[in-house]
Amino acid sequence: MSILLTGAALSVLALLSGPLPSVSQWLTLAALVALTTAAQYFEAEAPGRQSYYPHFVFLFAGVLLLHPFLFILQVTIPHLIEWAQKRLSGSPLLRDWYIQPFNISMHIIAGVTARAVFVGLVGGSPSLVAIQAMSAGLVAAVAYGVLNHAIVGLVLLMARRISLRASGVFEIGNLLNDLVQLYLGYAAAVLWQLNPLLIIPALTPLVLIYQALKVPQLRKEAQTDEKTGLWNARYFGGILAAEMDRARRFGRPLALIMADLDLLRNINNTYGHLAGDTVLAGIGQIIRQTVREYDTAARFGGEEFAMLLPETQAVDAVAVAERLRQAVEAAEFTVTTSPSPIHATLSLGVACFPESGEAPDELVHQADVALYQAKLRGRNRVTSAADVPHFVKLGQVPAGDATTTTYAVALSPPATEAPVAASAASSATASAAASAEPPPAVKPPTAPSRDIKLGVLVGGVILAGLASTVGGFIIAPRPDMLTIGVLVLAAVFAELYPVNVYRYSTVSVSVTVNFAAALLTGIPGVACTSAAIVLVHYLRMKPLLYRTGYNWATHVLAGLAPLLVRGLFPDLFQVAAIPMLAAPMLVTALAYYALDTGLIATAISVQAGDSFGRLWREQFGWLLVHYMALCIMGWFLTIAYTAIGAWGVLVFALPVLMMRFAQQQYVERTEEGVEELRRMNAELARANSEVVGASRSIRQLNDDLFVTLSRIIDARDPFVHNHAAKVAEYATAIGMQMGLPTRRLEGLRQAAYLHDIGKIGITEQILHKSSELSSDEYDVVKAHAALGDDFLESSHGLRELAPFVRHHHEYWDGRGYPDGLRGEQIPLEARILSVCDAVEAMASDRPYHRAMSVNAIVRELESAAGTQFDPQVVSVFVKIAHREGANLIVNSARSLVEQRELAAEARRQRLGWAPVEQSAASAT
Repeated sequence: MSILLTGAALSVLALLSGPLPSVSQWLTLAALVALTTAAQYFEAEAPGRQSYYPHFVFLFAGVLLLHPFLFILQVTIPHLIEWAQKRLSGSPLLRDWYIQPFNISMHIIAGVTARAVFVGLVGGSPSLVAIQAMSAGLVAAVAYGVLNHAIVGLVLLMARRISLRASGVFEIGNLLNDLVQLYLGYAAAVLWQLNPLLIIPALTPLVLIYQALKVPQLRKEAQTDEKTGLWNARYFGGILAAEMDRARRFGRPLALIMADLDLLRNINNTYGHLAGDTVLAGIGQIIRQTVREYDTAARFGGEEFAMLLPETQAVDAVAVAERLRQAVEAAEFTVTTSPSPIHATLSLGVACFPESGEAPDELVHQADVALYQAKLRGRNRVTSAADVPHFVKLGQVPAGDATTTTYAVALSPPATEAPVAASAASSATASAAASAEPPPAVKPPTAPSRDIKLGVLVGGVILAGLASTVGGFIIAPRPDMLTIGVLVLAAVFAELYPVNVYRYSTVSVSVTVNFAAALLTGIPGVACTSAAIVLVHYLRMKPLLYRTGYNWATHVLAGLAPLLVRGLFPDLFQVAAIPMLAAPMLVTALAYYALDTGLIATAISVQAGDSFGRLWREQFGWLLVHYMALCIMGWFLTIAYTAIGAWGVLVFALPVLMMRFAQQQYVERTEEGVEELRRMNAELARANSEVVGASRSIRQLNDDLFVTLSRIIDARDPFVHNHAAKVAEYATAIGMQMGLPTRRLEGLRQAAYLHDIGKIGITEQILHKSSELSSDEYDVVKAHAALGDDFLESSHGLRELAPFVRHHHEYWDGRGYPDGLRGEQIPLEARILSVCDAVEAMASDRPYHRAMSVNAIVRELESAAGTQFDPQVVSVFVKIAHREGANLIVNSARSLVEQRELAAEARRQRLGWAPVEQSAASAT
């Protein structure tokens, strides 16, 4: 209540004090009320239930420009408009009735006090551009901000018992954010005094900072693992590809370390999953402390980690891995579920470019193989890919696996996928490995060719920059060294403290300074400010020297655009010319942006061998709005300089540079929100991984069930062994050769496993009969096709396979069973099964015949093509048989025949009978 009464009292005193406001003051009030009201609708939400409003800029400008009574109206009207709008719309954000009067009174007290401080320091109504006024304005801004925060803090303390420390009202970050706005309000007042149109540049930095505050909403893709603080696999995959490309171009070594936490499952089972998370987090911290600043460490998946070490030979990488292993082994991890610290160990594999692999997926595979060799050798050790046996590296087994074919591999269950980063390169390599004849690799440009192109580009740009600078110093009049000095200091400050926006990019305002230097001082000023910018960057980042020279020349050449417009429009610095020159200056800003970012993108694309357009869009396209705004700010800075001299540069440049601190404070405060987004993204990725794993497990279970069921079916017939599996292999081979889609191919394979399921309904007396079947018995056997159809029709999940099973004994000429279909009336899958079933029967020993050779089977198929079999299917299978031969067509019943012969021999020996010798003619 005391705040409300104080505000009311000050309002009455303001109304009674001094002369009445002039007409120009009322017009100023109207403009500032409109701007203040609009600013209250540009809310940027921050964590901790805080919000950012840019209205302090216009409120403090009102303190300096308006009669005290008009300032009170400027405070009151926007708050009442906001309250009325929310009340009429029934907004759920409508606050208690006393909040708006309190806010109004608070700003009145702070504003009137700040004006009293300002007038007390300078006296009368001085010009705002004097150095004394600038100092007084800074003190008044501090008074406004501190008093505003103090009132809020005291109310929270008395009304809600929230201490000043807990409320955070006097934290440097909170204070500095408002002080930046307040002093920018001073700059806006100065420019308004010169010409109301100059208020536009006061809005420009607000647009930029508002965009910066919205970064968390624009950037939701996480690049870090929330549990360990390391990079995630997706980010690591991109870095790996880039580093390998660099290593290949420059002939430099590159090492990759893969590490896996030993027996994490035991830790989780013994101490709980939170203990496992604690260990993972601890290991992530140890990894960060072990690797160098320019190395890249990531959590690759589950309990697996990856470290990329540029410029590192194999022996040095093994030493780093051994230090890491020892550090983890010696570490103690404190968990709540254990009275004493627990311990863990790492197994590590090391692979190096180029000796271990020349592609990212190949290098990862070799490091993974070395890692699992370390586990096989007892865990808690380091293994280099150079020490892994050659057949293990190739994924081969020492024993013969000669009968394995491409189609047999296709039939095998899906292998467990290693947790490697997905990339186009790995997919391409996998498909190439699966083909019989890999397509020829496309050779990238050689490193020497790129180096020559890059050298020509860099040399040409630097020479152009030097020529422009020398020419500028010769032609241009003697520059104002004071102005250049001020601009150089501003450029150094801007580049020395860029804002790192969540590790994605940095933001500085050095573009404004360089653009203004071109307009104010020509080439000499641009050369000096550009040199200051690249020098600071060199001291901070230590890039190669030629890059520093190239960046300098790029900034100088970009400065030619504003220099050209300066020569075309002599009245460029006149306030009255602002409306007429707005369009040309926008074009100039666009040209500056195109030159500055285009030359940098060209160098990167030449060096990386990448597409200029794609690279420019991805890395520099988003900077267009920033460059345009910063260049326009540079133009207005030159207008301020022309109007009030070198002090104008300080008046305008200082609040612009102070924006950096406001951005930094918000970025730090929003880090919690960004981390929450990362955590949610990681949880979604983990859930997706679990779904994929569950789907893979279900698919594996389905495969196992089909195989098991086919073996049960085969077990009822004593004269077949692995019959259904071979039919499935043959059918898959034909389907793949015919180009059937994956879903259809899977249905064909499943139908092959179940094609004889109807035999479950046939009596064993008939199935076990070794002599020729009677006509009635044969009719019973033929019923198995229709019976299998009935079985599958009763299952919703298998119903689509029923027609293939029912019709796999139909003939192409219509003489088959059970329905006498002919030609294309028979489903294609059934026609394929018909051929495969016959091939398997001919290739295997039966009571009524011995196994036939591949050539005999082919002759039999070709003779029956067009009558019993589909000619197209026969043709496809014959091609496969000629290519694969005995590797594909085998006698699946050979073991049963041998077992029966051995049993018969044993019986003869027990009975004292002489062994019967088999003639060569009967052998197969």
